[in-house]
Amino acid sequence: MGFDEKVDVIDLIINVLRDHEKTLDDLIARLEEALTGGAPLPPAEGRAAARRPTVTAVLRRWSEFRERCAGASLVAFDVEGRRFRVSAVKDGVLYSYQEEMPEMEIRFREKEERTVVEAIDLGGVEQVPAVLRGRLECGLEVSVKGVEFKLPDGGAVYKAIYDIDADKARSWLSDQLKIEKETILQGELQI
Repeated sequence: MGFDEKVDVIDLIINVLRDHEKTLDDLIARLEEALTGGAPLPPAEGRAAARRPTVTAVLRRWSEFRERCAGASLVAFDVEGRRFRVSAVKDGVLYSYQEEMPEMEIRFREKEERTVVEAIDLGGVEQVPAVLRGRLECGLEVSVKGVEFKLPDGGAVYKAIYDIDADKARSWLSDQLKIEKETILQGELQI
């Protein structure tokens, strides 16, 4: 086979490969359209942010969570048990933050027309600021409801139950993370 014939064969191979490349591009475009119901997919580099998170980062400081999750695409919050939890998806990472809700129990009894406090239980020294301020360490305001129980010995227990208002929490998170309220869910994000 001469040199000119070899060049012609290489030319033919290149043309066939170009045709196959065009056919593959068309097939990929049709597949993407079928998968998205007609809505075009973002470019490949934009799709990386839409991927399912593969790692979870549990942060202990609210300031770090706030910094890393500013502008997150999705945020969820809830109170489960005695824990306030927030999670957010940003740049392919599921971030989470949690802190304990405060609690307070006061034991008292009536004695000679006076109320005598016998004990105050705050659940731990780290809870004192939250109990007194009415805010969690992260800064979210908590609401307080009280329940009083009478004891058989004539005393009583007042239990302060701390909770969060979902609408206030959503507004507060929107402000803290610089995102729209509509991207904030009450619930939990999981991988």
